[in-house]
Amino acid sequence: MLAAAPWSCPVTERSCTTWSGGTPSTGTPWRVATRKATPACPAVSRHPSHPSALSNGTGFPLATTEGVALESRKAADVVNMSISCTATCLPFSSVLKETPAMAGSSAKQAAFPITRQPLGSFGVVCPDSDEMDEETNERMLNFYQAKEKFKKEMKIEGFLYSDLSVLASDIPYFPPEEEEENLEDGIHLVVCVHGLDGNSADLRLVKTFIELGLPGGKLDFLMSERNQTDTFADFDTMTDRLLDEIIQHIQLYNLSISRISFIGHSLGNVIIRSVLTRPRFRYYLNKLHTFLSLSGPHLGTLYNNSTLVSTGLWLMQKLKKSGSLLQLTFRDNADLRKCFLYQLSQKTGLQYFKNVVLVASPQDRYVPFHSARIEMCKNALKDRHTGPVYAEMINNLLQPLIGAKDCTLIRHNVFHALPNTANTLIGRAAHIAVLDSELFLEKFFLVAGLNYFK
Repeated sequence: MLAAAPWSCPVTERSCTTWSGGTPSTGTPWRVATRKATPACPAVSRHPSHPSALSNGTGFPLATTEGVALESRKAADVVNMSISCTATCLPFSSVLKETPAMAGSSAKQAAFPITRQPLGSFGVVCPDSDEMDEETNERMLNFYQAKEKFKKEMKIEGFLYSDLSVLASDIPYFPPEEEEENLEDGIHLVVCVHGLDGNSADLRLVKTFIELGLPGGKLDFLMSERNQTDTFADFDTMTDRLLDEIIQHIQLYNLSISRISFIGHSLGNVIIRSVLTRPRFRYYLNKLHTFLSLSGPHLGTLYNNSTLVSTGLWLMQKLKKSGSLLQLTFRDNADLRKCFLYQLSQKTGLQYFKNVVLVASPQDRYVPFHSARIEMCKNALKDRHTGPVYAEMINNLLQPLIGAKDCTLIRHNVFHALPNTANTLIGRAAHIAVLDSELFLEKFFLVAGLNYFK
């Protein structure tokens, strides 16, 4: 489902949408939806917009902006559902209907490790099976009907996560003890960077699910804490702190580094990109492996559709005298092309990664959906003053990725089933759900995310 297209392209873009929640009609939990887009080689590509979880999937056409080539693309959204899942259970999925069952295997698959997909299919109803009682058949039938109904409403085609028989990792969470790992070939350093007003524990669940899914993967995690006491400083200051922390960590533990990956949340992603541009980090550029961006404001907070959030950020910037918020809103210089984010877009960095993974949610009003995905939006196309500068930033960021033949760009769209609270209304709940939703994180890493850290 996430395989590259049959024809070659410097950057293969694969968009995936994650849905976690329940259907109003059947009560069946819906978990993850994936959108697979065809590869595109222009500087900026057109993507369908996802204003809501039940949109028709048609999106809106993006007009061509000067200096930016926008290529038309039709994407298909596919959905995965599980019959019954708590916040901590595994979202087991079904196999493809054409896949024959293994001889001697029971439908319940009790003998397989917890990370193994069951062979029984939730999408195939077997009324004559001796292994299934009437209640189970009824639940499976409801599941299958709800799945088909959702696909019809979304007007989507493609494979479902519940149709996949293979996960990103088939290693059990708690494998038998093995001899001490041989680290002569070096380790994979994963640097986790929190966002605004965050701390080093923010990405603990991300770390946990990667460690559980890839035991023996020679992984070493650096949970950045140098900026947690002052995330309102300007980006240059926070960049120096993070760079010092990384270098000191490597030297302190005398690490032999084979690969380096970064995982950032919100504002932390901008700090990561800034670190990549520093001369002291040049030695590690050829070791970069994966950049996982969780709701990162790569294009700042321009064209935010929430007046409430924009006003709140403005007040916070005034009260805290925050340099970072000033830079995110492009108010650090009267000339937009001299603002920090624009100048950062002109510097190299992302193209050195093997995988650039952008995770975004249209429910997140703290960080605009298009900013987290690094793409154009309707308001930018209509804005004759700032719009062209915005398009230039996108072009600056994506062109190097296109020129790097070993780099793969992946976009994941996330839809959460959120309670009707004030945090949901202002978009904060979706902004932090990518950190504290065990259901989403476990599903994401088991289905696709672990592949980026192997």
